[in-house]
Amino acid sequence: MEDSTMLEGSQGLFEELTFTLIPNGLSDDRLRQLREDIVAASGTIIPFDASVGRIDRLQEINYIVSETSDFPDYYRTLDLMLHVVKPSWVDASLKAQKTKNPRTYSPDPALFMNDVVICCGDIPTGDKEAIEGGVLAMGGQMTPALSKTTTHLIALTLNDQRCQLAISKRLPLVIVLPHWFDDCLKVGHRISERPYTLPDPEILNVEPGVIPPTRTSQQIRDATTPDPTNDPPAPPTLPPHSAPPRAIKAFAGKNVKLGQDLNLNSKLQGIISGMIKNGGGNVTTNLEEADIYVCNFREGADYVKASQDAKDVGNLSWLYYLITHDVWTNPMRRMMHYPRPREGIPGFEKYKISISSYTGEARVYLENLVRAAGAEFTKTFKQDNTHLIAAHKNSEKCEAAQEWGVNVVNHLWLEDSYAKCKQMSLTDNRYTYFPPRTNLGEVLGQTEIDRAAMKKVFFSESRKPAKAVKPNIQPNGVSAPGLPLGRTTSDPMTRSSPVVEKAKRTKTTSDVKTPLPTRHHDGKENQTPGSRGAKDRALSKLHDAAGDIAKFEKEMKRKGGVVHGGRRRTDEEVEENAKQSKGRDSFSSKRSIDEVDQDQDEETEDGSPEAPAKNKRAKKLMPIKYRMLISKDERWFNNDEKASKDKARLRELGLFITDDFKRVDLLCAPKPVRTKKFVAAMACAPTLVSTTFLDYALKNNKLPPPEKHLLEARDFEKAQDFVLKEAFERAKQNKHRLLKDWTIFCTEKVAGGFDTYKDIIEANGGKCCMWKGRSTNVTASKRSISTADAEVSQNQTEDNGDELFLISDPNKKEFSNWTKFRELAQKHDMVPRIVKTDWLLFVAMAQYVHYKPEWELSEDVVNAAK
Repeated sequence: MEDSTMLEGSQGLFEELTFTLIPNGLSDDRLRQLREDIVAASGTIIPFDASVGRIDRLQEINYIVSETSDFPDYYRTLDLMLHVVKPSWVDASLKAQKTKNPRTYSPDPALFMNDVVICCGDIPTGDKEAIEGGVLAMGGQMTPALSKTTTHLIALTLNDQRCQLAISKRLPLVIVLPHWFDDCLKVGHRISERPYTLPDPEILNVEPGVIPPTRTSQQIRDATTPDPTNDPPAPPTLPPHSAPPRAIKAFAGKNVKLGQDLNLNSKLQGIISGMIKNGGGNVTTNLEEADIYVCNFREGADYVKASQDAKDVGNLSWLYYLITHDVWTNPMRRMMHYPRPREGIPGFEKYKISISSYTGEARVYLENLVRAAGAEFTKTFKQDNTHLIAAHKNSEKCEAAQEWGVNVVNHLWLEDSYAKCKQMSLTDNRYTYFPPRTNLGEVLGQTEIDRAAMKKVFFSESRKPAKAVKPNIQPNGVSAPGLPLGRTTSDPMTRSSPVVEKAKRTKTTSDVKTPLPTRHHDGKENQTPGSRGAKDRALSKLHDAAGDIAKFEKEMKRKGGVVHGGRRRTDEEVEENAKQSKGRDSFSSKRSIDEVDQDQDEETEDGSPEAPAKNKRAKKLMPIKYRMLISKDERWFNNDEKASKDKARLRELGLFITDDFKRVDLLCAPKPVRTKKFVAAMACAPTLVSTTFLDYALKNNKLPPPEKHLLEARDFEKAQDFVLKEAFERAKQNKHRLLKDWTIFCTEKVAGGFDTYKDIIEANGGKCCMWKGRSTNVTASKRSISTADAEVSQNQTEDNGDELFLISDPNKKEFSNWTKFRELAQKHDMVPRIVKTDWLLFVAMAQYVHYKPEWELSEDVVNAAK
């Protein structure tokens, strides 16, 4: 009775709307129900011919109803700005008696929250707004009150009133901490709720338990290798009484060309040709006639021509998948289904990569992906490895990697690099973040090949197919307009997040009404990647969702994300917290509003495409004149609103306030201080100014000459025994290379935290390794003393090249570490120097290598002090 009432109330809802239903994954009963519901609401259905596999009269269709984005015409629909929705959109629209926002029902895998309906309990207002923006931007839904459709309730404890109501009503939902949502945003995928589930979330346990093993991801099944060695398996036969699968036939009416670089023998070629013909297809040697082109490598005239002509281009593994499952799938959806670059990814040839905590098919997949990227894969993890790819950090390999200074990354770094055929930066926290108590193997294989990157590097329209990619030569990337096959993305170096970039490309409607904060009117943060020649149209379509995406990106860029409401920390608090141990909760910090602006302004400065004309603030912003790092100035203490307004004013004047100590023009403080940011920023050779510089700029609405506001530092210089002006001159000479070729060890629990000294050392070109007393697992080598680089060497005159430094504390608990360290130095014929933190702070601030006996640590020194 209720269903009939709902349909009666929805009569005419779909009037003048045209639909096509994709049968993949839908039963006959479900298809019949959808057809009846759409027709009853006055909708028109254009039938889908599964035997052809393509949609006729595509331009006449308003909505395509499909459980997945994996059908042949998906990217054509994006070109035409059509809506692709899940079947649940039809049900929800009829129930609400109005058409729902199609974006929240999109099958786009980039919108990883599209099956999530979130209700927030009694959590801070700032966190609620952040979660709302992120959920909507990632395709999810928010509800102010609990209902039967709610999937997740976000709360801090079960004492929350909504939690009690959900428990009493036995609602089928999951009650999780805000940390779950925050970590989903950080890795760009929906991860397991298990460690975050109340009443006893594992992430809050003092003693960690065993992290669950990797489950085989469905995304890598039959897609673990680009180069299968066996004959293709025959398609599965169904029992006589079983109905045929609801599938798009893979080869029906298709012409397939097999590339010469497959090197198929006559027997195997005959087997494959026979299976294609049995599926209703045909094998051809004429590329013009072909609908599908199969090859091993991204090179050759046929590959370029087929790609430019929007044909399906995949490798032999992809072809086997079609034969096995008799269902079409996009070859770019799985890494190992698309032809690989013959020379790998530029830069990967020098890498030796091992993996940790992956087993079975997951391990095979990563091994092949490493090799396809052009790097060397090693089954055994050794000190000469350059990278360790881990599913989580609770392993002996990860501990050893930290001691040896080997990069520990998650698999997203490898997948994104391969997807774009470009080495992704390890400074992106997304690649070095490991959610607590989570095995990232569960999101393995969810990254797709970047269509725009493939076009730019391998088959841009400026390439002539006949002179396409010469064998064994990596082609240079050529900037070009839209891609017939796929969506265009902006330069990865100017993007805030790969996942956000995918989210931006999806269509939206005016149902999304979260207001756009005025701070983001520069338009850069929400810059759309466009859609293959339809970029301008995509910009106007995405305007409706700009507010949600702005909120989401703002929270993605903020350290600590959305799990702690309230004010942001000041510089002083950040620097004081840096003195705590390395093991502090990773959720405890927040990113300040100025860091969000940093990413926007980076795009403006680096010459990324202009923002839409609607974003007027972007046109008002003048180029950045100075990048300023501030330390120990309390003018904005506990006043975020004032900080935001003042920094926005300063930015409009050309002064950008940043926390990035690797890129600084002006260093501002009330006095010289030995904080991490201040010391590390010295390597940039900035101009040291007083806080009166800011006072003047804010009062007079213009930037004064920095030389009129230089910081007075006589007392500091007298106490430290060096002149700051001379130190900055040396920094200009050093150019971040003062400690180049140095490996400096640091104990784990040193005052100030290991990461503090690691950042300072790396800012000066050195390498910092954690020392836990395991001398057998570490090597050291003497530094070559050369005058080839005279500018730097003049500041290294006190370095003999045979001294090995360990930064430690005067603590008896460190005695055993010191003994082992001396053994290491002796083993490599080097002089051990166990020093206080003062040694490094002096070297980094004075910008020359120097040593004083008073910095030396020994057992006698510690015992005498007691």
